[in-house]
Amino acid sequence: MKKIYLLLIGILIILPLKVLAADYDIKHYYIEAFIKENGDMSVKEAIYLDGSFNGYERDILYMGNESTEYDASNLTNMIIKGKKVNSASFDIFNDTSLTKFSVTDYGYNGDNYKYVLSNLNGGYRYRMYQNASEEMVVFYLEYTLKDVAIKHNDVGEVRWNFIGDDFADSINDLQIKLYIPREDESENFRIFANADNNLIGEVKPLNDAKGMGLYAYTDTLEANSPLTIRVTFDKNILNSSVLKQSNRDALPKILEEEQINADKQNALRKEIRFRYYSTLIISVLYVVAILIIWIYTYLKYDKERKAQFNLKYNREFIDDYNVEVIDYLMHKSITPNALSASLMNLIYKKNISFIDIDGNHKNYQFTLENMDNLNDTEKLLCEFLFTRVGKENKFTTLELKNYASSTRTCDAFMSSYTAWQKKVIEDGEKEEFFEKKKIGIGIIMLIIGIMVYFYNTFLNVFSFITFLPMILGIVFFIYTLCFNRKTEKGIEHYARWQAFRNFLDDFGTFELKELPEIVLWERYLVYATIFGLADKVEKVMNVKIKEIDVNSYGYNPVYIYNNINVGNVINNSVTSAINGAHVAINKKNASSSMSSGSGFGGGFSSGGGFGGGGGGGRGF
Repeated sequence: MKKIYLLLIGILIILPLKVLAADYDIKHYYIEAFIKENGDMSVKEAIYLDGSFNGYERDILYMGNESTEYDASNLTNMIIKGKKVNSASFDIFNDTSLTKFSVTDYGYNGDNYKYVLSNLNGGYRYRMYQNASEEMVVFYLEYTLKDVAIKHNDVGEVRWNFIGDDFADSINDLQIKLYIPREDESENFRIFANADNNLIGEVKPLNDAKGMGLYAYTDTLEANSPLTIRVTFDKNILNSSVLKQSNRDALPKILEEEQINADKQNALRKEIRFRYYSTLIISVLYVVAILIIWIYTYLKYDKERKAQFNLKYNREFIDDYNVEVIDYLMHKSITPNALSASLMNLIYKKNISFIDIDGNHKNYQFTLENMDNLNDTEKLLCEFLFTRVGKENKFTTLELKNYASSTRTCDAFMSSYTAWQKKVIEDGEKEEFFEKKKIGIGIIMLIIGIMVYFYNTFLNVFSFITFLPMILGIVFFIYTLCFNRKTEKGIEHYARWQAFRNFLDDFGTFELKELPEIVLWERYLVYATIFGLADKVEKVMNVKIKEIDVNSYGYNPVYIYNNINVGNVINNSVTSAINGAHVAINKKNASSSMSSGSGFGGGFSSGGGFGGGGGGGRGF
């Protein structure tokens, strides 16, 4: 019981110390400042944090790291408030529902409405505790900066770093309103905003119910980017109690400095515009060029020719090549149907004989009778089947399946099968059914696309248009690798074989008198195998052959007669063997041992940060 009691005490102690992972954005940052006639400046800040956090830490320096005449003499009257909100506006500065934070010597993650004050060199750090989880919280700070304004001989001036170079977070929607003590219609009223490399911010005169001044805003201010606001006005607006009096004419020098800052920033704008538009023009020209070339390439090299042969059916054989080469023409690859058809063709040519071993049409024995008039591809197939799979010039369909599916011999089976496939592809390539690939233009456009991409990145322009040329170049190059247009010979043969396939597919719809003589049927069955129609055609032939007086032809179609269906058996056996080989190889690889390493087996100008004050901020 005592252990449980101690555990509960420990949990109660740890709970207040819980740490929320800081994951937030500064969605809005509003500042409202008033220059007073005595030279002081009252400031209100509203920092809108959105996300998950324990609080926010704000550093405010009234003196910069290097003391200048623009520094304040002190920071007083700090008030910190806050609350959870759903939206943001300048009305927050008049919100009476904000909860005031109390100062404390120590704060803990999980605390609310507390802050810890720390001294900095020339300023203060305010660590404000207010935890949130996927919520938006506003941190409100109100304070007075002493002796900010300078009274020159010709103008009054304030130059202040509202955001210092130590501000660690990027700010979205930064808006600043700075009011002078009273209206100034003189030419001495000038406004400036300085933020290096910020080209989207603007500053403009402001005259509303609260007075006259300036309004500066930017959608984004990057982290560690100081923002300085500078304003000059009629010196008589400041009273005689102003401590900082320079006793010099300052406006000409101020205008000279700001012109330099403006020229520098405008030069950067021109450079960026040049970069952007040059990359845009080059990229668009490339896109237009590659689209034109793409269309030209398609029409000249990829769009399929139209065959002169346009009949639905064709009964004539093309004797220029073996049956397995048709598979290459139709698919540009070699399928299991090709091996089945090649074996059927060897039976048709009397190089191979077969018998039904058990009489139920499930296991056939094939015998190599001779190798007369065989080409190299057929010899390779016979060596594979009758020497490796079988022995003594014989093999059975069962032996073929067992040889392929055995983990001991599956690799040898696939090696032989793949070698035969490659040989068939070589035979097909010799027929020149397909045009040679035109990858040269693809390589050229890819190189140009890559060059345009690197040109864009060299100019530091990063957008979709930057990557588009390279992406299109890669896609076009892949396209030139993939298209396969048939030659005139290829398209004519393709059309004829497709019509031949239609004829075999519809074989059963023809009357006997419309069909070729029966002596050709066995050969038709060879081609039905290559088209995957062996089972269908064989059954139709077996039905129709019963209607014919076969003896009158003096011819007995051995593997059609009496429903032998050897074509279907061969096709099923070959397909089963190849599938079994893949399964066996995968099984063997999956069961292999793991490796071991043990040895045993108007926009903003540049120049931000040169005013008095500054500071930073960061969440926690």
